Amino acid sequence: MARSRSTRVEDVKLRLVQRLREGLYRPGDRFLSNRAVATKFSVSYQTAHRLIAELETEGHLERRAASGTYVPGKRAVFSGAQIVFHPRARRPGSFGERLLKELTAQLTDARVKFRITWAERGIALAPNEYPVFWEAPESLRACMKQQRSALLLNDRPPFGLDAVRIDSISEDDYAGGVCAAQILQQRANGNSPSATYAVLAGPESDERSNRRVDGFLSLLKAPVYHSQSWFFEDGLRIAGSVVARGKNGIFCANDRLAESVIEWCRAHDRPRPALVGFDDAPIAEQIALTTIAIPWTELANHAVSVIQRRLTGDSSTASHQMLMPRPILRSL
Repeated sequence: MARSRSTRVEDVKLRLVQRLREGLYRPGDRFLSNRAVATKFSVSYQTAHRLIAELETEGHLERRAASGTYVPGKRAVFSGAQIVFHPRARRPGSFGERLLKELTAQLTDARVKFRITWAERGIALAPNEYPVFWEAPESLRACMKQQRSALLLNDRPPFGLDAVRIDSISEDDYAGGVCAAQILQQRANGNSPSATYAVLAGPESDERSNRRVDGFLSLLKAPVYHSQSWFFEDGLRIAGSVVARGKNGIFCANDRLAESVIEWCRAHDRPRPALVGFDDAPIAEQIALTTIAIPWTELANHAVSVIQRRLTGDSSTASHQMLMPRPILRSL
């Protein structure tokens, strides 16, 4: 019986060490209290006290008088934010450009120090800056490999341990696709069995595009045509096929693709079909496009709030916020 109890206590100790090695706690983080260890692992308070003392002696933990038990080392202190964006954000009128402008304007208003780095091959992440990523998968992977905290915009981190460290703010693409289908249904006078629709989607490998399309297809049947990119030029190459199939309405996974449909119709002297885009990029207002708008101001506002918390030393577990997009109805 004594041996069994000893084995069980050793198992608890191994599990505590595993928590520390798996990166769930970072240098400077407060560790479990004696009472928390006793409760969580069903051991006596005296046993928990002994285990914590052993981990401290072995260098896994350190006690601070009148404060508690902590992971050794200094908590990361950031001097500012490193904004890492894909170079596509340089393109005038693009999604990335609008997001970057909104974010940097709010950071400036909040007097948060930041610098912009373009996500090109070989960039380095500054150890004393809190990284904020948009469309920078290689830089994000490097950050996760270093077990650093960061903020991911307009996307979500992979499930698992990385999600504990990587904050994220995104919009509900699936719900936006559902809204687009409902708008086209209304414009086609309900659920007519003869109504035909089509979808002009982004790249087939792009998860955001796929979620938007899945939301749309949950209500309406439609053939899906994938553009090679999110840009006008690639959408224009297949716009004719999309128009031929979407007689009662076309859902475009972003506004630039919707612009390509409008241009194809103009060039071929065809009437403009019922269209719904996505993003509410600057081009949407210029072409009077009904679209599903990303809540730009709210997204940037939440991002600034997360950045400010991390810059002041908050090392709590990551938060994952999902914002609802909203329809912007326009007519010619």
